Amino acid sequence: MHDFTRWVLRPLMRVWTASAQRHDRHLPRPSDAPQAHAPGIDSDRVLILGGGPAVGWGVLSHQLALPGYLARELSVLTGRGVDIDLVASRTMTAANALTALHGRRLSRFDAVVLTVGVNEALALMSVHAWRTRLGELLRVLEQETSQSTKIYILGVAPIRSIEIFNLPLGFIADHSAADLNRVSAQLAAEAPRTTFLPFSPAATLTPDRHRTPADYRDWSLLLAGAMADTLDAARLGINAEQIGQRASNVASEEGTRQAAVDSLGIVDTPPEARFDELVALAQRLFETESAVISVIDRDRQWHKARVGVAAPELPRADSLCAYTIAGSGPFVVEDAQKDQRFSQNPLVLGDSLIRFYAGFPIESPSGERIGSLCVFDPAPRSLAEVDQVLLRELALLVQRELRVPPSGGPAHLPV
Repeated sequence: MHDFTRWVLRPLMRVWTASAQRHDRHLPRPSDAPQAHAPGIDSDRVLILGGGPAVGWGVLSHQLALPGYLARELSVLTGRGVDIDLVASRTMTAANALTALHGRRLSRFDAVVLTVGVNEALALMSVHAWRTRLGELLRVLEQETSQSTKIYILGVAPIRSIEIFNLPLGFIADHSAADLNRVSAQLAAEAPRTTFLPFSPAATLTPDRHRTPADYRDWSLLLAGAMADTLDAARLGINAEQIGQRASNVASEEGTRQAAVDSLGIVDTPPEARFDELVALAQRLFETESAVISVIDRDRQWHKARVGVAAPELPRADSLCAYTIAGSGPFVVEDAQKDQRFSQNPLVLGDSLIRFYAGFPIESPSGERIGSLCVFDPAPRSLAEVDQVLLRELALLVQRELRVPPSGGPAHLPV
Protein backbone atom coordinates (compact mmCIF):
# COMPACT_ATOMS: atom_id res chain seq x y z
CA MET A 1 0.00 0.00 0.00
CA HIS A 2 1.43 3.38 -0.99
CA ASP A 3 2.02 6.01 1.68
CA PHE A 4 -0.25 8.48 -0.12
CA THR A 5 -3.09 5.97 -0.01
CA ARG A 6 -2.49 5.44 3.69
CA TRP A 7 -2.57 9.19 4.30
CA VAL A 8 -5.87 9.59 2.47
CA LEU A 9 -7.55 6.66 4.22
CA ARG A 10 -6.34 7.27 7.79
CA PRO A 11 -9.18 9.62 8.87
CA LEU A 12 -11.77 7.15 7.58
CA MET A 13 -9.99 4.25 9.33
CA ARG A 14 -9.84 6.13 12.63
CA VAL A 15 -13.59 6.73 12.62
CA TRP A 16 -14.33 3.15 11.56
CA THR A 17 -12.00 1.63 14.15
CA ALA A 18 -13.44 3.72 16.99
CA SER A 19 -16.97 2.76 15.95
CA ALA A 20 -16.11 -0.94 15.75
CA GLN A 21 -14.33 -0.96 19.11
CA ARG A 22 -17.39 0.39 20.88
CA HIS A 23 -18.92 -3.03 20.34
CA ASP A 24 -16.24 -4.88 22.31
CA ARG A 25 -16.80 -3.18 25.65
CA HIS A 26 -19.22 -5.89 26.78
CA LEU A 27 -16.88 -8.74 25.88
CA PRO A 28 -15.34 -10.82 28.69
CA ARG A 29 -11.70 -10.17 29.63
CA PRO A 30 -9.54 -11.61 32.42
CA SER A 31 -9.63 -9.81 35.76
CA ASP A 32 -7.15 -12.00 37.66
CA ALA A 33 -3.40 -11.41 38.17
CA PRO A 34 -1.52 -11.17 34.84
CA GLN A 35 0.46 -14.35 35.43
CA ALA A 36 0.31 -18.08 34.80
CA HIS A 37 2.47 -21.05 35.71
CA ALA A 38 2.80 -24.77 35.17
CA PRO A 39 4.23 -27.03 37.89
CA GLY A 40 7.80 -28.26 37.73
CA ILE A 41 11.13 -28.10 39.51
CA ASP A 42 13.21 -26.02 37.14
CA SER A 43 11.08 -23.36 35.51
CA ASP A 44 11.39 -21.39 32.28
CA ARG A 45 10.37 -17.75 32.57
CA VAL A 46 8.42 -16.11 29.77
CA LEU A 47 7.18 -12.56 29.28
CA ILE A 48 4.22 -11.93 26.95
CA LEU A 49 4.09 -8.30 25.87
CA GLY A 50 1.53 -6.62 23.64
CA GLY A 51 -2.11 -6.41 22.69
CA GLY A 52 -4.44 -8.43 20.47
CA PRO A 53 -4.03 -12.13 21.39
CA ALA A 54 -2.38 -11.25 24.71
CA VAL A 55 -5.39 -9.34 26.07
CA GLY A 56 -7.51 -12.45 26.68
CA TRP A 57 -10.71 -11.48 24.90
CA GLY A 58 -13.55 -13.90 25.54
CA VAL A 59 -12.42 -15.46 28.83
CA LEU A 60 -12.40 -14.31 32.46
CA SER A 61 -9.09 -15.81 33.57
CA HIS A 62 -5.56 -15.74 32.21
CA GLN A 63 -5.45 -19.45 32.95
CA LEU A 64 -7.89 -19.90 30.06
CA ALA A 65 -6.15 -17.33 27.87
CA LEU A 66 -2.77 -17.32 26.15
CA PRO A 67 -0.58 -17.24 29.32
CA GLY A 68 -2.22 -20.26 30.93
CA TYR A 69 -2.33 -22.44 27.85
CA LEU A 70 1.20 -21.51 26.80
CA ALA A 71 2.53 -22.36 30.27
CA ARG A 72 0.90 -25.78 30.20
CA GLU A 73 1.86 -26.63 26.62
CA LEU A 74 5.49 -25.56 27.12
CA SER A 75 5.68 -27.65 30.28
CA VAL A 76 4.44 -30.71 28.41
CA LEU A 77 7.13 -30.29 25.75
CA THR A 78 10.07 -29.43 28.02
CA GLY A 79 9.26 -31.39 31.15
CA ARG A 80 9.99 -28.26 33.20
CA GLY A 81 7.89 -25.77 35.08
CA VAL A 82 6.91 -22.51 33.40
CA ASP A 83 6.30 -19.05 34.89
CA ILE A 84 4.66 -16.47 32.62
CA ASP A 85 4.27 -12.75 33.26
CA LEU A 86 1.89 -10.75 31.10
CA VAL A 87 2.08 -7.06 30.19
CA ALA A 88 -0.85 -6.40 27.87
CA SER A 89 -3.56 -3.92 26.99
CA ARG A 90 -5.95 -3.33 24.10
CA THR A 91 -4.11 -0.07 23.28
CA MET A 92 -0.59 -1.54 23.31
CA THR A 93 1.71 -0.46 20.48
CA ALA A 94 5.41 -0.94 19.83
CA ALA A 95 5.96 2.62 21.08
CA ASN A 96 4.06 2.51 24.37
CA ALA A 97 5.31 -1.01 25.08
CA LEU A 98 8.61 0.63 26.04
CA THR A 99 6.82 2.64 28.72
CA ALA A 100 5.04 -0.46 29.99
CA LEU A 101 8.41 -2.18 30.45
CA HIS A 102 9.77 0.56 32.69
CA GLY A 103 11.12 -0.83 35.96
CA ARG A 104 10.93 -4.48 34.92
CA ARG A 105 14.02 -6.65 35.22
CA LEU A 106 14.06 -8.21 31.75
CA SER A 107 17.25 -10.20 32.34
CA ARG A 108 15.31 -12.80 34.33
CA PHE A 109 13.25 -13.99 31.36
CA ASP A 110 14.24 -16.93 29.17
CA ALA A 111 11.89 -15.81 26.42
CA VAL A 112 9.86 -12.75 25.40
CA VAL A 113 6.80 -13.03 23.17
CA LEU A 114 5.74 -9.83 21.34
CA THR A 115 2.15 -9.49 20.16
CA VAL A 116 2.19 -5.89 18.92
CA GLY A 117 1.03 -4.50 15.59
CA VAL A 118 -2.76 -4.79 15.60
CA ASN A 119 -3.28 -1.15 16.53
CA GLU A 120 -0.63 0.01 14.07
CA ALA A 121 -2.27 -1.98 11.28
CA LEU A 122 -5.64 -0.40 12.05
CA ALA A 123 -4.00 3.03 12.08
CA LEU A 124 -2.41 2.32 8.66
CA MET A 125 1.08 3.05 9.99
CA SER A 126 3.71 3.37 7.27
CA VAL A 127 6.26 0.60 6.93
CA HIS A 128 9.03 3.13 7.62
CA ALA A 129 7.46 4.18 10.92
CA TRP A 130 6.82 0.55 11.86
CA ARG A 131 10.42 -0.39 11.14
CA THR A 132 11.56 2.46 13.40
CA ARG A 133 9.17 1.73 16.29
CA LEU A 134 9.53 -2.05 16.30
CA GLY A 135 13.28 -1.76 15.72
CA GLU A 136 13.65 0.43 18.81
CA LEU A 137 11.61 -2.01 20.91
CA LEU A 138 13.76 -4.91 19.75
CA ARG A 139 16.94 -2.98 20.50
CA VAL A 140 15.81 -2.38 24.07
CA LEU A 141 14.91 -6.03 24.51
CA GLU A 142 18.25 -7.13 23.07
CA GLN A 143 20.13 -4.80 25.42
CA GLU A 144 18.22 -5.52 28.63
CA THR A 145 17.62 -9.25 28.38
CA SER A 146 20.17 -11.98 28.93
CA GLN A 147 22.31 -13.17 26.03
CA SER A 148 20.43 -16.47 26.21
CA THR A 149 16.95 -14.88 26.09
CA LYS A 150 14.94 -15.70 22.96
CA ILE A 151 12.57 -13.13 21.48
CA TYR A 152 9.54 -14.15 19.42
CA ILE A 153 7.47 -11.77 17.29
CA LEU A 154 3.97 -13.12 16.72
CA GLY A 155 2.77 -11.82 13.38
CA VAL A 156 -0.25 -9.56 13.19
CA ALA A 157 -3.28 -11.74 12.59
CA PRO A 158 -5.62 -10.98 9.66
CA ILE A 159 -7.73 -8.11 10.94
CA ARG A 160 -10.91 -9.60 9.49
CA SER A 161 -10.44 -12.70 11.65
CA ILE A 162 -11.75 -10.49 14.48
CA GLU A 163 -15.54 -10.30 14.36
CA ILE A 164 -15.92 -6.56 14.99
CA PHE A 165 -13.52 -5.80 12.12
CA ASN A 166 -14.98 -8.35 9.72
CA LEU A 167 -16.37 -5.61 7.46
CA PRO A 168 -15.39 -4.22 4.03
CA LEU A 169 -12.88 -1.73 5.48
CA GLY A 170 -11.21 -4.68 7.16
CA PHE A 171 -9.64 -5.51 3.79
CA ILE A 172 -7.65 -2.28 3.99
CA ALA A 173 -6.42 -3.10 7.49
CA ASP A 174 -5.47 -6.59 6.30
CA HIS A 175 -3.24 -5.12 3.60
CA SER A 176 -1.65 -2.90 6.24
CA ALA A 177 -1.07 -5.90 8.55
CA ALA A 178 0.59 -7.84 5.74
CA ASP A 179 2.98 -4.93 5.10
CA LEU A 180 3.88 -4.73 8.79
CA ASN A 181 4.46 -8.48 8.96
CA ARG A 182 6.94 -8.32 6.10
CA VAL A 183 8.95 -5.69 7.98
CA SER A 184 8.74 -7.69 11.23
CA ALA A 185 10.09 -10.78 9.48
CA GLN A 186 12.98 -8.74 8.05
CA LEU A 187 13.88 -7.26 11.45
CA ALA A 188 13.76 -10.70 13.05
CA ALA A 189 16.06 -12.11 10.37
CA GLU A 190 18.59 -9.38 11.18
CA ALA A 191 18.59 -10.15 14.94
CA PRO A 192 20.30 -13.40 16.04
CA ARG A 193 18.04 -13.97 19.07
CA THR A 194 14.74 -13.02 17.46
CA THR A 195 12.27 -15.23 15.58
CA PHE A 196 9.22 -14.17 13.57
CA LEU A 197 6.21 -16.48 13.78
CA PRO A 198 3.48 -16.04 11.11
CA PHE A 199 0.05 -16.01 12.70
CA SER A 200 -3.17 -16.65 10.77
CA PRO A 201 -5.92 -17.77 13.15
CA ALA A 202 -9.34 -18.70 11.91
CA ALA A 203 -12.11 -16.13 12.05
CA THR A 204 -14.07 -15.71 15.26
CA LEU A 205 -16.91 -18.21 15.52
CA THR A 206 -18.53 -16.70 18.62
CA PRO A 207 -19.23 -12.97 18.09
CA ASP A 208 -20.27 -12.49 21.75
CA ARG A 209 -16.81 -13.54 22.95
CA HIS A 210 -14.22 -12.51 20.35
CA ARG A 211 -12.22 -15.66 21.19
CA THR A 212 -12.67 -18.91 23.12
CA PRO A 213 -10.38 -21.10 25.27
CA ALA A 214 -10.02 -23.40 22.24
CA ASP A 215 -8.55 -20.50 20.24
CA TYR A 216 -5.97 -19.79 22.93
CA ARG A 217 -5.04 -23.44 23.15
CA ASP A 218 -4.44 -23.60 19.39
CA TRP A 219 -2.32 -20.44 19.48
CA SER A 220 -0.28 -21.75 22.43
CA LEU A 221 0.46 -24.92 20.47
CA LEU A 222 1.94 -22.77 17.70
CA LEU A 223 4.08 -20.83 20.15
CA ALA A 224 5.14 -23.76 22.32
CA GLY A 225 6.19 -25.78 19.29
CA ALA A 226 8.47 -22.96 18.14
CA MET A 227 9.83 -22.15 21.61
CA ALA A 228 10.51 -25.51 23.27
CA ASP A 229 13.63 -26.55 21.33
CA THR A 230 15.29 -23.14 21.56
CA LEU A 231 14.62 -22.96 25.31
CA ASP A 232 16.22 -26.38 25.70
CA ALA A 233 19.22 -25.32 23.62
CA ALA A 234 19.64 -22.10 25.59
CA ARG A 235 19.90 -24.03 28.84
CA LEU A 236 22.57 -26.30 27.40
CA GLY A 237 24.44 -23.32 25.98
CA ILE A 238 25.11 -21.50 29.27
CA ASN A 239 28.91 -21.51 29.47
CA ALA A 240 31.48 -20.57 32.09
CA GLU A 241 31.92 -17.07 30.67
CA GLN A 242 28.22 -16.30 31.09
CA ILE A 243 28.24 -17.68 34.63
CA GLY A 244 31.21 -15.45 35.46
CA GLN A 245 29.43 -12.45 34.01
CA ARG A 246 26.41 -13.16 36.18
CA ALA A 247 28.63 -13.38 39.25
CA SER A 248 30.09 -9.95 38.48
CA ASN A 249 26.59 -8.46 38.55
CA VAL A 250 25.79 -9.69 42.05
CA ALA A 251 26.59 -6.39 43.77
CA SER A 252 24.42 -4.27 41.50
CA GLU A 253 21.59 -6.81 41.64
CA GLU A 254 21.64 -6.70 45.45
CA GLY A 255 20.83 -3.00 45.35
CA THR A 256 17.87 -3.65 43.07
CA ARG A 257 16.75 -6.55 45.26
CA GLN A 258 16.86 -4.46 48.43
CA ALA A 259 14.92 -1.68 46.70
CA ALA A 260 12.20 -4.25 45.93
CA VAL A 261 12.11 -5.29 49.60
CA ASP A 262 11.77 -1.65 50.65
CA SER A 263 9.03 -0.93 48.11
CA LEU A 264 6.91 -3.82 49.38
CA GLY A 265 6.83 -2.30 52.85
CA ILE A 266 6.40 -5.74 54.38
CA VAL A 267 9.33 -5.85 56.81
CA ASP A 268 8.44 -5.38 60.50
CA THR A 269 4.72 -5.54 59.78
CA PRO A 270 2.37 -7.43 62.15
CA PRO A 271 1.49 -11.09 61.50
CA GLU A 272 -1.21 -11.78 58.90
CA ALA A 273 -3.45 -14.82 58.88
CA ARG A 274 -2.99 -15.42 55.14
CA PHE A 275 0.79 -15.90 55.55
CA ASP A 276 0.48 -17.74 58.87
CA GLU A 277 -1.86 -20.25 57.23
CA LEU A 278 0.54 -20.86 54.33
CA VAL A 279 3.56 -21.45 56.54
CA ALA A 280 1.53 -23.79 58.76
CA LEU A 281 0.40 -25.67 55.67
CA ALA A 282 4.02 -26.05 54.50
CA GLN A 283 5.07 -27.38 57.91
CA ARG A 284 2.27 -29.96 57.90
CA LEU A 285 2.75 -31.10 54.31
CA PHE A 286 6.50 -31.61 54.71
CA GLU A 287 6.14 -32.98 58.26
CA THR A 288 8.97 -30.85 59.60
CA GLU A 289 9.36 -29.30 63.00
CA SER A 290 9.66 -25.77 61.61
CA ALA A 291 8.74 -23.61 58.63
CA VAL A 292 9.31 -19.94 57.85
CA ILE A 293 8.35 -17.29 55.33
CA SER A 294 11.45 -15.12 55.38
CA VAL A 295 12.48 -11.77 53.93
CA ILE A 296 16.18 -11.04 53.48
CA ASP A 297 16.53 -7.40 54.56
CA ARG A 298 20.03 -5.93 54.34
CA ASP A 299 21.96 -7.69 57.13
CA ARG A 300 19.15 -9.76 58.61
CA GLN A 301 16.60 -12.46 57.86
CA TRP A 302 13.20 -11.29 59.06
CA HIS A 303 10.28 -13.71 59.49
CA LYS A 304 6.90 -12.64 58.15
CA ALA A 305 5.42 -15.94 59.35
CA ARG A 306 6.92 -18.82 61.31
CA VAL A 307 6.13 -22.17 62.91
CA GLY A 308 8.46 -23.80 65.42
CA VAL A 309 10.74 -20.74 65.54
CA ALA A 310 10.74 -18.25 68.42
CA ALA A 311 13.00 -15.53 67.03
CA PRO A 312 11.42 -12.94 64.70
CA GLU A 313 14.74 -12.50 62.89
CA LEU A 314 18.35 -13.66 62.71
CA PRO A 315 21.62 -12.34 61.25
CA ARG A 316 21.92 -12.68 57.50
CA ALA A 317 25.38 -14.17 58.01
CA ASP A 318 23.72 -17.22 59.63
CA SER A 319 20.86 -17.46 57.13
CA LEU A 320 20.32 -20.48 54.91
CA CYS A 321 17.58 -18.51 53.17
CA ALA A 322 20.29 -16.12 51.95
CA TYR A 323 21.66 -19.06 49.96
CA THR A 324 18.18 -19.85 48.66
CA ILE A 325 17.69 -16.41 47.09
CA ALA A 326 21.01 -16.76 45.23
CA GLY A 327 19.29 -19.13 42.78
CA SER A 328 15.96 -19.35 41.00
CA GLY A 329 15.10 -22.90 42.05
CA PRO A 330 14.86 -25.07 45.17
CA PHE A 331 17.76 -25.12 47.63
CA VAL A 332 18.01 -28.31 49.67
CA VAL A 333 20.50 -29.25 52.39
CA GLU A 334 20.19 -32.91 53.33
CA ASP A 335 22.39 -32.74 56.45
CA ALA A 336 23.78 -29.35 57.46
CA GLN A 337 26.24 -30.95 59.89
CA LYS A 338 27.96 -32.67 56.97
CA ASP A 339 27.85 -29.63 54.67
CA GLN A 340 31.02 -27.52 54.87
CA ARG A 341 29.05 -24.34 54.20
CA PHE A 342 26.94 -24.78 57.33
CA SER A 343 28.70 -27.19 59.70
CA GLN A 344 29.91 -24.26 61.87
CA ASN A 345 26.69 -22.29 61.61
CA PRO A 346 25.23 -21.39 65.04
CA LEU A 347 21.87 -22.73 63.88
CA VAL A 348 23.44 -26.13 63.25
CA LEU A 349 25.80 -26.44 66.21
CA GLY A 350 24.78 -27.32 69.76
CA ASP A 351 21.28 -28.73 69.90
CA SER A 352 21.25 -28.98 66.11
CA LEU A 353 18.23 -26.81 65.41
CA ILE A 354 18.71 -27.40 61.69
CA ARG A 355 20.06 -30.42 59.90
CA PHE A 356 17.60 -30.75 57.06
CA TYR A 357 16.59 -27.59 55.14
CA ALA A 358 14.57 -27.02 51.96
CA GLY A 359 13.70 -23.59 50.63
CA PHE A 360 12.32 -21.98 47.49
CA PRO A 361 12.85 -18.29 46.66
CA ILE A 362 9.97 -15.82 46.88
CA GLU A 363 9.90 -13.03 44.33
CA SER A 364 8.49 -9.55 44.54
CA PRO A 365 5.89 -8.53 41.93
CA SER A 366 8.73 -6.96 39.93
CA GLY A 367 10.75 -10.21 39.91
CA GLU A 368 13.48 -9.73 42.54
CA ARG A 369 14.11 -12.58 44.97
CA ILE A 370 13.27 -11.03 48.34
CA GLY A 371 13.12 -14.08 50.61
CA SER A 372 12.04 -17.69 50.77
CA LEU A 373 9.52 -20.22 51.93
CA CYS A 374 11.50 -22.85 53.80
CA VAL A 375 10.95 -25.94 55.92
CA PHE A 376 13.58 -27.42 58.22
CA ASP A 377 14.07 -30.11 60.82
CA PRO A 378 16.62 -31.36 63.38
CA ALA A 379 16.75 -34.73 61.61
CA PRO A 380 18.55 -35.14 58.27
CA ARG A 381 16.57 -36.09 55.18
CA SER A 382 17.54 -37.22 51.70
CA LEU A 383 16.87 -35.21 48.56
CA ALA A 384 14.65 -38.01 47.26
CA GLU A 385 12.25 -37.38 50.15
CA VAL A 386 11.69 -33.74 49.19
CA ASP A 387 8.76 -32.89 46.94
CA GLN A 388 10.39 -29.94 45.20
CA VAL A 389 7.38 -29.34 42.94
CA LEU A 390 5.15 -28.94 46.01
CA LEU A 391 7.66 -26.60 47.61
CA ARG A 392 7.58 -24.39 44.52
CA GLU A 393 3.78 -24.39 44.44
CA LEU A 394 3.64 -23.19 48.04
CA ALA A 395 6.20 -20.45 47.34
CA LEU A 396 4.09 -19.30 44.38
CA LEU A 397 1.07 -19.06 46.68
CA VAL A 398 3.09 -16.73 48.91
CA GLN A 399 4.09 -14.67 45.86
CA ARG A 400 0.44 -14.42 44.88
CA GLU A 401 -0.41 -13.03 48.30
CA LEU A 402 2.26 -10.36 47.90
CA ARG A 403 0.13 -8.93 45.08
CA VAL A 404 -2.93 -8.77 47.32
CA PRO A 405 -3.16 -5.75 49.64
CA PRO A 406 -3.60 -6.22 53.37
CA SER A 407 -7.03 -5.13 54.63
CA GLY A 408 -7.47 -1.47 53.85
CA GLY A 409 -4.02 -1.09 52.26
CA PRO A 410 -2.78 -0.44 48.72
CA ALA A 411 -1.97 -3.34 46.43
CA HIS A 412 1.71 -4.30 46.17
CA LEU A 413 1.91 -4.02 42.41
CA PRO A 414 4.83 -2.88 40.25
CA VAL A 415 4.59 0.65 38.88
